[in-house]
Amino acid sequence: MSPTVLLLLKHGMLLIVCLVGDKLLQTVQKPPLLKAAVDNVTHALIGLIATEIVVHQFRDQLGRSELWLLIGFGFGLASWIDVDHFIEARSFHIHDATNLTHRPFLHNSMIFLVLLVADIVMVNMQDNFRLSIWTAIAFVAFFTHHLRDAIRRGLWFRAPYLNNSTAPVLYWLYLALTQLCPHAVIALLHMQTGGTSGMSSVRYRPLEVI
Repeated sequence: MSPTVLLLLKHGMLLIVCLVGDKLLQTVQKPPLLKAAVDNVTHALIGLIATEIVVHQFRDQLGRSELWLLIGFGFGLASWIDVDHFIEARSFHIHDATNLTHRPFLHNSMIFLVLLVADIVMVNMQDNFRLSIWTAIAFVAFFTHHLRDAIRRGLWFRAPYLNNSTAPVLYWLYLALTQLCPHAVIALLHMQTGGTSGMSSVRYRPLEVI
């Protein structure tokens, strides 16, 4: 199987997870625990596939164990973000966690903006590829999670003197940005050269797995 076909299959899987997960979320209303599980698993699988697309591009710069740790990190973080519902509710009951009167703190989209800015700074000023890619995967997890939530509630930005939400994100735009996110991250990481990461040897070809 050619690298291009393999990558297209991954994007096909990513699209299917988005579409099927969202359809199931509309269909499954009860019990609340099952609905929450469908939503969370969808977030996690999107994070996993998007992360795998990124780390596979740089597999020659990563050990096998670190590669799997990064994939697990993207998968776990995209799911774990929802733990803030329980923290804010101060309860382990799903009804309390899913009926908050406000958005929980990990759903503040300033988080993925800060991660993106931090990664841009590290890529341009630091010589530590591993720190850059771990930060980038954290960005992927938060961005894909917040973006999917935004089709229903919009993006929420909370900072000193700022507390605003956008309009809900158009569904086609959510699908498109979810597909483009890993490639934007790959292009950013490719800008990092030199140092012990060996990034100077990386050659990135858009929409192609090396």
